[in-house]
Amino acid sequence: MEQTGRMLMRAIARGLGLDERAFDASFTGGVSTLRLVHYPVRSPDSLARISDPNLWVSHDGAKAYVTGAPHADSGLVTLLAQDGVSGLQAKAQDGRWIDVPPMENTLAVNFGRLLERWTGGRIKATLHRVIGWGEERYSVPFFYEPRVDALIAPLSLPAMDGMAAPAFAPFLYGDHVGAATTKFVEFAGMENLRPPRGPPT
Repeated sequence: MEQTGRMLMRAIARGLGLDERAFDASFTGGVSTLRLVHYPVRSPDSLARISDPNLWVSHDGAKAYVTGAPHADSGLVTLLAQDGVSGLQAKAQDGRWIDVPPMENTLAVNFGRLLERWTGGRIKATLHRVIGWGEERYSVPFFYEPRVDALIAPLSLPAMDGMAAPAFAPFLYGDHVGAATTKFVEFAGMENLRPPRGPPT
């Protein structure tokens, strides 16, 4: 999976007009994460208690419920294996939700918010969600991540549509992870356990 992530980042580098190995050093000794995600079947009683209309959607003429809220991953690249049960959707530029069908021997690719920032908006983060209608579903996301001490700094990119890429203050990837993960409920209140270290001076 790391080799696949590295090849994808090299393709992105070439597409941006950079040396294809521009990102390699940042990912050497990275902290990539593999997760196992289970979407259980919801009971009729629990479905009856869903009062928020935003948690119900129409899909192919049937009523479905949102089991994974719309979001973009906080990091760079997510490689996702699906188990054959549909439900993953990505939001298109025109606002439509598009099915990402599970296909044998394939991986779905999501780009994260940090990649969008690092590439000056050239690569857009993938807004995605999961819907369900009574089938158990499993997925296996692999988050391809750099070293905690990798410096995330503006890239030397050509202007796009006559505009330069937005500048930002360089930071360490570990500081980004620390800030992003403490937004999850299971890590709430742990912000002070890892104070930001800041870029090397």
